[in-house]
Amino acid sequence: MTTSSLVKNTLWVGSEFLKIFYTPVGVAGGFIDAFRGWKFSRSWVRVWFHLPSLILLLGVYIVFFFSFFSRVDSRIQLFSVESEKQISTKTLEAICNNLFEDDFCKAIDWVTAEKVETKMDSVTDLKHRYVELLSKRILTKQPTNQAAHYRLGMIHTLTGEGDAAVSEMSELAKGQFGVCPQANAWMAKDILKQSVAGTGYSAPELINHLEKATKWKEVDFRLISFYAKMLEKMGEIDKAIAVARQAANFRPELQLELARLFQRIGSKEEVKLAATVAEDIFNKRLNTPTEKESDRIAVAEARVMTDRLEQAAEILTEGLQTKTSGPASKRELSEIQRLIYRKSIVKSDDGEYLAEVTLLEKAAESDPLNTNISTEIANMLRLKILPTQKLKNVLLKQLELGICSVSGHVALAEGYFVAGKVNLAIKNWELALTKDSNNLGVLNNLSLCLARESEKNLPRSLELINRAVALAPASAEILDTLGDILVIAKRPQEAIGKFEHAVRSDPSRIETRKKLITTYKLLGMDGQADVTSAVIKEMERAKELEETKAKEKPPEK
Repeated sequence: MTTSSLVKNTLWVGSEFLKIFYTPVGVAGGFIDAFRGWKFSRSWVRVWFHLPSLILLLGVYIVFFFSFFSRVDSRIQLFSVESEKQISTKTLEAICNNLFEDDFCKAIDWVTAEKVETKMDSVTDLKHRYVELLSKRILTKQPTNQAAHYRLGMIHTLTGEGDAAVSEMSELAKGQFGVCPQANAWMAKDILKQSVAGTGYSAPELINHLEKATKWKEVDFRLISFYAKMLEKMGEIDKAIAVARQAANFRPELQLELARLFQRIGSKEEVKLAATVAEDIFNKRLNTPTEKESDRIAVAEARVMTDRLEQAAEILTEGLQTKTSGPASKRELSEIQRLIYRKSIVKSDDGEYLAEVTLLEKAAESDPLNTNISTEIANMLRLKILPTQKLKNVLLKQLELGICSVSGHVALAEGYFVAGKVNLAIKNWELALTKDSNNLGVLNNLSLCLARESEKNLPRSLELINRAVALAPASAEILDTLGDILVIAKRPQEAIGKFEHAVRSDPSRIETRKKLITTYKLLGMDGQADVTSAVIKEMERAKELEETKAKEKPPEK
């Protein structure tokens, strides 16, 4: 072979290989032609010559094909890392929880709001928008990216775009992009938050979200507690226990929630077992660098559940002395000391109540702003136990600050009323009503007290008692009070209807029947008065007979 021929052939081979990059169809066509030639000539030379170029062609394009997707994945990963660097998912969840916190606590009747500390000051609106943009960029390339949808939903929550947030989270909660229990937890909290604003909700929908949310190991334990209570109210005790047990398997500290559930359903042995396990779990955290105030409070609660009040108080006092605890521990200590005081209340043989009042003073010293202290002080007045000057000062301070509890105001009102201080009684019932506008006992007592004090109060008195009737139309006690007020308002005919309705609701009400006799006679209805009088005599005779039989009955062995 001459040099010129070698060069020519080399150039030809090179041009054939270059076709891979600019004429891929030609390469494929050349291989097909070679294969067809083989069918007639059975010569493998041209086939073997074209085969490497075809394999190389396929290799180049396969690499190119996968490198395209590789570039997409790396870009998405870059967006995700950058987004997390700006605001982490954990921080977003914590901020969202803080936004939900107050209404969430009200919805589930949780006394102490437990807001999570977050670096919210550094999370600016500019960061919100940047994270939102990054999440949207990810979704343009991967529309089913669950993490991006979840973060976008939380960003909408923080920027006040409620409808957009619900839209994102509801899709996630339905499982559109795979199982996402954290979205179900978000939906459950949002539903509960909306319920505080008066928006109704579907109980089955809420239960569905709560059931799925419990699959999330980091779910807010209060959601589990609320879910167990819902199941408990529905009579599904076994399922409620199963939920609490499952949660305790996820997070051992939730053994305390399990103990609370057993305590509510009255299973003493199970309470003892669960509370003991919970105490051991939290005890291991005490006096370590990772100790939290809530750990010591949990130990105290477990001891309260097992009726070791003094030991519960000791563990909290120890924490306060070492300065590892704060206001929450003081409140819990105050409550435990209040329970110790309550156990000291006894009734003497002559019918008088006695108590270790200094124990309540200790509770007040631990937390003078504990509203249950004012309730206890008010209850002392009802039991005719004389409070000390320290306790009087605590009560006056709480009244001055306007933080006295509803039950405290009610107890004070009743105490003042018995003492003949009607104006002070009315004042405290009014204060109780401002804190609980639908309290039936307050509406009932305040309306009657106002009507008896002055005729000028009758319009407000009738307004209050009618509100109570609307809330409890079959309540014999409230109907009886309405009858009393109508008599005072000189509307005896209407009063008779209310008294008769009260008797139908509760046939055992002898006092209401006596009021009927008086009102019948006022209207000249002597026949009805005589019939009612005969009924009362028969009822009293039957009552005396029952009491006699009860006295004669031999004591049980």
